[in-house]
Amino acid sequence: MDSRPAENFLHIPWIITAVVTIAALYYSREVMVPIVVAILLTVLLAPVSSRLERHHVGKTASALIVWFSAVILIAFVGWLVVNQGIHMASRLPSYSATISKKIESIRGAKNTALGQAAESVRQLLQEFSSAIESTEKPQQNQSLTGNASGTNANARQTKPVPVEIVGGSNNLNFQSIKSMIGPVVTPLLKIAIVFVVTAFMLFRRRDIQDRLFALAGLSRIHLTKQAFTDAANRMVRYLWMLSSVNFSFGALFGTALYFLGLPDALLWGVLAGLLRFVPYIGSTIGAAMPILFSFAVFDGWTKPLIAFGVFLFLEGTLAYAVEPMLYSSRTGISALAILVSAIFWAALWGPIGLLLSTPLTVCIIAVGRYIPQLEFLNVLFGDKKGAASDVQLYQTLSAGDLEGSQQLVDEYLSERSIRELYDSVLMPVLVLAERDRADGWFEGQKRSRLFHEMRTIVEELSIRYAKNTAQEASSAEISPNEQILPYRHPGAPSVVVSCIPVRDEGDEIACTMLAHLLKLAGYSAHEVALGTQREMLDEIEEHDGRVIYISALPPFAVSSIRRLYKRIRARFGKFHVAVCLWQFTGAADSMRALLDLADSDLVLTSLGDSVLQIQQFVELQPQSAHDK
Repeated sequence: MDSRPAENFLHIPWIITAVVTIAALYYSREVMVPIVVAILLTVLLAPVSSRLERHHVGKTASALIVWFSAVILIAFVGWLVVNQGIHMASRLPSYSATISKKIESIRGAKNTALGQAAESVRQLLQEFSSAIESTEKPQQNQSLTGNASGTNANARQTKPVPVEIVGGSNNLNFQSIKSMIGPVVTPLLKIAIVFVVTAFMLFRRRDIQDRLFALAGLSRIHLTKQAFTDAANRMVRYLWMLSSVNFSFGALFGTALYFLGLPDALLWGVLAGLLRFVPYIGSTIGAAMPILFSFAVFDGWTKPLIAFGVFLFLEGTLAYAVEPMLYSSRTGISALAILVSAIFWAALWGPIGLLLSTPLTVCIIAVGRYIPQLEFLNVLFGDKKGAASDVQLYQTLSAGDLEGSQQLVDEYLSERSIRELYDSVLMPVLVLAERDRADGWFEGQKRSRLFHEMRTIVEELSIRYAKNTAQEASSAEISPNEQILPYRHPGAPSVVVSCIPVRDEGDEIACTMLAHLLKLAGYSAHEVALGTQREMLDEIEEHDGRVIYISALPPFAVSSIRRLYKRIRARFGKFHVAVCLWQFTGAADSMRALLDLADSDLVLTSLGDSVLQIQQFVELQPQSAHDK
């Protein structure tokens, strides 16, 4: 009986959830946009506040200082842009003569695109000039009318003006006042909401974190903390790097315009830096405005062309040299993700969605690394190159190319952690090998050679990334390849963790990887050599361990796992046991019932989960010798 139709129906709840979520984001954008902006601003300011706290500044005082500084900075930038903009607008009519000269200089090219563009600019300036002059005419007419009033006063007195009371005049006045102040008050009100929400989140950020962790449940609290920390760190790194790059662009571009003699160069530099936060089109718009303005200011063509050349040089250097080096390996987001996210969030929330698209996508992809249901987002939009690395490595190992396999591993480790290499590449390779063996496609010498090469790679990594005992004093000294792991607190009990394979060499290699990660995380761990069940249990007893991890690769031999588990429970009754079913995607409760596990024991599916969950087993254990 074909089970595919039934499996297809399993995706329907996820599709409905996605549709409902997108609709809710669209219709609640007036509420959600200020909150999301406040969250991003809080994430950006929280590290600064935490640093002040480490310098013995109180929690409330540090949060208040950071928030007040941010408000002053944003208000100053807003005032600067508005003030400089008004000053520039008042001088626009004086540049109409320069535009006319340029129009005359390209009279022979009026039918070309350049001539039509120049003519459009000239007409725009004329309309702007007439609009400014029209505001002065009523005042002049009023003065002329006042002078003539003395001669015609008697005539007006003989001709009374009828007075008519129109109902609802108050309503009309209210509507006119609303139409005048509405475009100004509404944005200011949204900005005030953002500042208020940011202040609340900044002052109560630890309480908000604890509530989020509580929602995840105690059994997943360590995984939730790690996902939250990774997402926050990636967002902070991205926002600070993006801000540094964009403001550097604005400062350099504004400085170049200043030395060219363009008026209001400070305004153009600030606008260029701010608009560059908008993906794809922001930098072009930010540079186009001062370049077009330079055509109206300068008599010749040299300085506008120099300004255009400066923009091309700065944008090319940043876009093709600086940004790929900064963003690609530190944010975990690909160029495709930036494009798709820009289209998606712009369609949902308009221009502000375009501005927020990349930070939101960085957060979603970071969370997708830890939540299996969202892993497809990390696969589609993460910074993985080309085909899946596990498939590449499997094909290379199958061909017997050990040197090429080690090169793939080194390339992966240049951008990712050792934990991600084990979980996302090496473990799937073992699973592929076991499944091909079960299907009869991978037998004999070829299979033995692949496992031998895999063991060589894992042992070489264990030596290269060996545990540094000097790191035990402080988790802050952990290298970047280890920082994703939860480091054991120095005061926690030193408990040995035993990793035991179920049946073959693939399970044993998985044990080696798990033991290596546990050692990097600060725990005492060892992998049990493959042998008979009696021999392996004797080895566990010799190491005086208190936690046992049973390693099994699919397709799982349930009878072998259950038999080994029962013997462990009968011999080590008070030990904590976790059955590690690597890459298992089924229902954990059903597997627990099938294996007849005790309530205190766990079913784990990934190396990352296994290292995270060890804290529940180890840190609450007594330091006495083990009980049988």
